[in-house]
Amino acid sequence: PPNSFYRALYPKIIQDIETIESNWRCGRHSLQRIHCRSETSKGVYCLQYDDQKIVSGLRDNTIKVRMLQNGILMACSVYAINNNVLISVIPTQSLVNSTVRVWDVNAGEMLNTLIHHCEAVLHLRFNNGMMVTCSKDRSIAVWDMASPTDITLRRVLVGHRAAVNVVDFDDKYIVSASGDRTIKVWNTSTCEFVRTLNGHKRGIACLQYRDRLVVSGSSDNTIR
Repeated sequence: PPNSFYRALYPKIIQDIETIESNWRCGRHSLQRIHCRSETSKGVYCLQYDDQKIVSGLRDNTIKVRMLQNGILMACSVYAINNNVLISVIPTQSLVNSTVRVWDVNAGEMLNTLIHHCEAVLHLRFNNGMMVTCSKDRSIAVWDMASPTDITLRRVLVGHRAAVNVVDFDDKYIVSASGDRTIKVWNTSTCEFVRTLNGHKRGIACLQYRDRLVVSGSSDNTIR
């Protein structure tokens, strides 16, 4: 969309945020707590959701998929496939966190395991036949995804001096953020390095990249 679309959308987003904050402060909300129900769990490590499901990764090496209907939790089971809900555990402890695994959520089947990084995989993005992973080993891997079972490594990007905590990309650029306090920009097509963005005084924990905007959050308690 043109820039005018985002300019027109911005006031509505701000209004929605203010409404949500006001409702939360004034108690105008319905709170539903979802328990992990895992005695060995040390907490939830990551989470994403849409209108149909909530997918969470726990520190006990399990993945839990909870199906929703009209915002209500409908199904969840442990180490089993039930009503298209898959909750799985990585069985090989030596490979925990250093692999990327591809799942068919509806069938509850693991389709592929990618072994490349030599330390923990901290984040990934995939879209339109391409996937980018980043790791504590300071590297970024770019993958071509012809299908869930046909995934090949295209290029390894190196340049960060500490763990790469998060990546994002579109058809123009790959953007990565690291504990070395920098953001690096790479060309999506050629995988060549473009530039380094500086400014944070401590490691960068999170990042999102859309259109011409990069937003980063750091342990220095700032958002840029």
